[in-house]
Amino acid sequence: MKVTCTKTAFIASGLAMALMTSLAHAATATNCKSTVNVSSGAKTATIVELFTSEGCDSCPPADKWFSRLHAQKNGVVPLAFHVDYWDYIGWKDRFAKAEYAQRQRAEVRRQGGNTVYTPQVLLDGQDARQWSAPSRFDSTLSAIASRAPRARIALQANPADAAIELALSISVDRADRADADTYIAITESNLLSRVTAGENRGATLAHDHVVRELVGPLPLDTRADGNAQVRHAIALQSGWKREDLTIAAFVQHRRTGEILQAVSAPICR
Repeated sequence: MKVTCTKTAFIASGLAMALMTSLAHAATATNCKSTVNVSSGAKTATIVELFTSEGCDSCPPADKWFSRLHAQKNGVVPLAFHVDYWDYIGWKDRFAKAEYAQRQRAEVRRQGGNTVYTPQVLLDGQDARQWSAPSRFDSTLSAIASRAPRARIALQANPADAAIELALSISVDRADRADADTYIAITESNLLSRVTAGENRGATLAHDHVVRELVGPLPLDTRADGNAQVRHAIALQSGWKREDLTIAAFVQHRRTGEILQAVSAPICR
């Protein structure tokens, strides 16, 4: 498979201040350990995938655009996959994983292609070169949201000190059931990297919606009524900032790449 990179007003006492700070931290810790519940709605939500690399000098504009995407505002789940195939040209991307490059290649093959590139945007499983034209991109999002959902997802996440315990309840339309794959993703935002080598040498790069962990496809324990239950635990890594984490789940059609439904929610409320 070919790989290309496109070049395209009061003063508090010290004691009072310390108490306020302590209470603030306690509130944050409590909020970050509360159970998270989110369910899909009447509209179809999809995922937007950005395949990017800190080693590619044409990626920062796409990263900046991607940071503006928001689940509540845009009705999408943004997932930034950092790939590792540009690491060899001088800078090793600390967010990159080989399996993300494998996912990109698999998605391109499903479309009948044989070339991967960065930055590449996939919307609803299809190449979306119109991402740089906001009106066209928004029009495509509106068309997807107007479709009746072909799956329903209820996600419960219970964050603990070392891991997030997940429970999903999924229902998929009969016609799609045999080809439905379920995935869970953990993303992190507000990330910065000071690049000291390679094409982006000297730049400070900002990233949001970075996929830290992708799990799937997960086997579905489907009952006779067509509902499926999934339970999974994701270990929290020491370098992750809990307050910037988002949990997402989506159901994807194995043959077409279409997203049947997607949900997401921040870990901290």
